[in-house]
Amino acid sequence: MQHARELGYPVPEVFEVTADSLVLERIDGPTMLDAVLADPSRLDEHARVLAGLHEELHRIEAPERLTAVGDGDRLLHLDLHPENVILSPSGPVVIDWANARRGAPPLDVAQTWVIVTTSNGTGQLGRDFIASFLTHFDRSEVLRHLPVAAEQRLADENVLDEERERIRALASEHA
Repeated sequence: MQHARELGYPVPEVFEVTADSLVLERIDGPTMLDAVLADPSRLDEHARVLAGLHEELHRIEAPERLTAVGDGDRLLHLDLHPENVILSPSGPVVIDWANARRGAPPLDVAQTWVIVTTSNGTGQLGRDFIASFLTHFDRSEVLRHLPVAAEQRLADENVLDEERERIRALASEHA
């Protein structure tokens, strides 16, 4: 987070780091997900903003100390979806950096695709959002990374069984 912030990427300021916690700047505002749910007519606008956040992030070279996932040297969030973007009065701010790694940008985009379309509660709105979001990327490159993104998501112990079924279905549909 500090690396991204130093390079101008919108993340909360880190005030303190201890062995088991972080003290971060408080960011006020709704999540992008809350904003989309409140006003679905702005879905394309929010999808464009999220795509821009991905593109901006992927211009940043990752610190060497970050674990690599596949090829590439770019900074990846690997959990960058509408619930992890707070729409503050000064602009969007990206939170929840626990999965950050070094790698290829299409993997990060594929991970967003997997999360948004398979998580509970998004349904058709999530599918519409991701369809709009994906128009901003080379779909063939993102598709090439979809199996790895699905595997990574399935490895997350917090993913519920119903979501696992949807992840497998998404991966099979695009295999």
